[in-house]
Parts: sequence; structure tokens; C-alpha cells
Amino acid sequence: MIEVRCFDSFEKAAFLRNEVNALNRASARPDPFSTFEFYQNFFRHDEDFPNGQDLCLWFLAAFDADRLIGYIALKQVAQKVFGVKTYTLGFLVTHDTDRPHLVAKAEDLQRVSEAFYAYILSRKKEWSFLEFQQQDAASPLFPPPAALDLKNYLVREWPSMENGTIHLKWNTLAEYFKALSRNSRTNLRRLMRRLFDAGEVEFVASAHPATALTLFELYRLIEPHSWKSKAQADIGRHPERIEYFKGLFDSKQPMRVSIQVLLLDGIPIAGLITGTYLKGLYALHIVYDERVSRLAPGSAMLLMAVRQAIEGRFAFFNLLSGFSYYKLRWLAQMTETRIVQIYRKGSILFWRRVFGDWKRRHFSAKKAQAPVLFNPTRRDVSGEEATEVDNKIQLEVSAEERRRIAELIHLVRQGEGEFLSAAELIAAMPFDKQPGKPGKVKRVMGLKNSA
Repeated sequence: MIEVRCFDSFEKAAFLRNEVNALNRASARPDPFSTFEFYQNFFRHDEDFPNGQDLCLWFLAAFDADRLIGYIALKQVAQKVFGVKTYTLGFLVTHDTDRPHLVAKAEDLQRVSEAFYAYILSRKKEWSFLEFQQQDAASPLFPPPAALDLKNYLVREWPSMENGTIHLKWNTLAEYFKALSRNSRTNLRRLMRRLFDAGEVEFVASAHPATALTLFELYRLIEPHSWKSKAQADIGRHPERIEYFKGLFDSKQPMRVSIQVLLLDGIPIAGLITGTYLKGLYALHIVYDERVSRLAPGSAMLLMAVRQAIEGRFAFFNLLSGFSYYKLRWLAQMTETRIVQIYRKGSILFWRRVFGDWKRRHFSAKKAQAPVLFNPTRRDVSGEEATEVDNKIQLEVSAEERRRIAELIHLVRQGEGEFLSAAELIAAMPFDKQPGKPGKVKRVMGLKNSA
């Protein structure tokens, strides 16, 4: 018989750290966002609930004869609806991870799911609404186990953001590039030529914790000039968000984080943060300076990240969720997901949902929606269409900012990482004709897959 225990702090569950991480590695879908250290760092620096206000951890652990066979990290959140205090329950982590899920070995998934549902329903007075976001077809959480009695609950499901993952079957970046569509190859060549014609381009990257933290400061200098800053999608939007990312660089984290930054005439114009775990490379955050958007620096970043994945001998490059129109061009396989919602009948949230459903049925006009082939958030905050602009790139940088950038680059060059000049970067690109003089790489970071 399965016993379920609930821990309201990671300190109380700390004795399970090694078992949790071992079970994650042996589970049906191991990932860096289900490790004990990742959960703990996320919980400490949840920007939506600073200092844990209105938030309670539900870390559920399933045991069979005192052996851990499954776990799931949830949070109970207090909120007011129409002036009435109510509670919701859902995953601890948010949508910028990879499909939050119940962790167990494949053979234990179904019975652990049943045990967790039974436990959650046994505490039904402590929540009015339960949500599991981004559940794919393999999820044991939806549909709920048939043995459950849900007659006193309203169950809803909605489409959620797809996951995009590039499954790596190429030995070199050149092989991958040849597999892209003809249009994609032509566009990338044209955009990269435009980038290198704009000025002196350099590339810096590191996975060493100390050097990467310095690169992180350089990365954050790009954000104020990014559309993400306007849309509150940047790292610097909240102090806790900054601390959360800094926590990922801790050497105790099972996921090893690296940062790559692109420089134009000594000014950072784009960056990408990735994490490696077992056989996978994960894209955690990307940013670029909107003032040079026509140079497609984000595409250069992704191309170099694919290079990192292939040369590191990883099995896949996980681009996380959303923007399928763009990720498909990079040969990502898209996995559809659903949001699962369960309302306790009679609760204030149940009646709000019933009223909302009634309004949609009677007053919402139904229109066929065409596929979205652009980033609507970026377009909204930027207020621009995709148009050509003047060839001349002008980056206004204050003397103080330029001094800070030079200082950070100097510190990065003193550490461990990869430093490529324009000629070396061009040589790393998978194009037939590669102009530029050959150079020497200062030091190459070790990012090989150790699994």
C-alpha cells in the first residue's frame, strides 16, 4: 500500500534529497526542473510570492514500504475572489520550465497518480481549484484516474503551450544546417552576412560558475534595450527573479548553466542562457537588443547553441514552450499539451467558472483563428511590423555603461570560457563560404555530455 506524506518546507524534506534526485534520473522523463535543488531555489525566489506570503508548499512524496516511489511539488495559494478568501492548488514551478509533472518510474506512474489524487481530494476543504498546466499525452494526471469519484467536482481542460525539442541526429553543425529548409538556409546566410557586415562581431561563452556569473551581469545589460523589458518578460523585472537565476549557477545544482553573449563593436547585443542535464541541453532564457533586431542576433545565438548541443554530444536541445511557428523552422518536434482544471462544486471559484462559461456561450462571437506566425507580445510592446530599416546601426552607449561593459569583458576573459573573434565565429558557422582570417581560440569550455 502506498503512503503519501506532505512536506510544507524543503528543510523538512531535506533527508529525501538524494532519493528525490535518484528517482528523477530513473524516472519516465528525467529533467533538471524536477531536482530537489531546483525546487528549493525556485521556492526561495518565487517573484510572485516574495517571502512566501500567501504561499504554502505541498511537496507530496509517495512511499511503498518506506521506499520513495514518486513525488510531485505543488503550492497552495491564497487569494481573494469577490472579497472572499479562497485557496488554489497547482504546480510549484511555472510555465518557463518543461512540462511540470509527477515524477516516478514508468511502471509506478499510474498507481502513484491515484495515490496523489486520493490524498489531494482527502484535503478538499483546503482548496477550491486544482490546476495542472502543460500536461502532454503521456501525463498520468489527465485524465484523472477512473477509480476517482469526481461527481462533486467540475473538470475542465484547455489547450496549453506546446513544447519544442530538437532531437539531435546530426554529427556536425553543417549536417544540421543542410537539414533545414531551403528558405531557412537562405535566410540564415543572408542575416549572418548582414550581422558580420555591421561591425566587429565577437562571441563569449562560459559554463564555469564564477565566469558565468560575470557574463550574467553582461547579459543583463542587454535587457533594458530588449522588447522583453517592455513586456515584463526580462530577468531584471523583479529582484527575486534575478536571485532565482543566480541560484541556478550554484555548483550544487544538478543542472549546469552556461551563458553565451554576442558582442558588436564591444557592445553586448544578444545572449542566451542554457542548462545541461544528463542527455539534454535546455534553453532557459534569450535576449537581444531591439536596436539591432534586423541583424537577427537571436538567430546567431540559437545557431551557436545548436553547435553547443551537437559538439557536446547531447541527445536533444529542448527549446521549452511556445512560439511553435518559429521553433518548427529550427527542426523542433512540437508536443501538444493541455491545462487540467478541477473545481470543487459550490466554491466561489466554481461559481465564477460557471458564470464565465455561460457568458462565453451566449455573448462571445466564435471566429476561426488563423495560425499565429509572429510573436504577438513583442509586436504589441514594440508597436512595429517587420519592415526594413536603414543599414546603419547606431548604438547609443553612455561613457559609464561602456566602462562597465569593458570591465565585465575583461573579467570574463580572465576566467574560463570560449572567446571567438569575428573570423573564428565565421569559421564556426556552417556556411560554404566563410570569409575572414583564421584565428586562435583562447580557451574552450568543457560542455561535453558526461552522461
